[in-house]
Amino acid sequence: MTKQNEYDSVRRMKIAICDDEPVFLKRIYHYFWQQPDCTVECFLSADALLDNYRAGERYDVLFLDIVMSPINGIDVAKSIREYDQSVILVFFTAYLEYAPAGYEVNAFRYLLKPVAEDDIFRVIKDIRAKLENATLLIKTPECELLLHVQDLQHVAADNKHSVLHYKGDIITLRKGLNELEMLLPAASFFRIHRKYIVNLAYVREFDEAHVTLDSGRTFPVSRRNIKQFRHAIKTYIEGVPHL
Repeated sequence: MTKQNEYDSVRRMKIAICDDEPVFLKRIYHYFWQQPDCTVECFLSADALLDNYRAGERYDVLFLDIVMSPINGIDVAKSIREYDQSVILVFFTAYLEYAPAGYEVNAFRYLLKPVAEDDIFRVIKDIRAKLENATLLIKTPECELLLHVQDLQHVAADNKHSVLHYKGDIITLRKGLNELEMLLPAASFFRIHRKYIVNLAYVREFDEAHVTLDSGRTFPVSRRNIKQFRHAIKTYIEGVPHL
């Protein structure tokens, strides 16, 4: 089941909730009706959520129950971290002794069951603040830079280096594109080609073979990525408020 409401000032957060208790899942889902800046998908099994990730789906935030069968929430998070280092993880738990395990997957917060509506309100408020101020710490030979990810237009591979196009500046890093792809918010950035990652906020137009950004730069889209790119841009646009 999915939920989507209109919001007039910010891009909606894309959220997935995974819990194998139907009654609890339904209750949490309904709490989000008071959160108009969210688009929510619910999963009764970890396998269904993981299948979505393997198919290329990405989210801003995941809410996971720790105690699920046959796969517990921590192991689900470890699998997802192989695809996505940037997604924010929030765990539901009835047992605080599980909390230390969450640090292995960089958990944002734990919500103790039974979860109240105010708990959801508070964590969404804190997550929104985190996303709006998302930064990357980039180390160069000269210094360390803090970059606001919303101002990063695209990244291009150059042999074993990555070239970041940021606010009109060009920054070259001794990092491969695979490593950067894992660090960037997957709901906002997409790898269209083995050599290019684009910020979906800057996409002006595209066809079956090319993507053009607001800067006027045009990049190739690999044939195997075009279907997932169409889905990614559609999902991103659905989360952007319309005038």
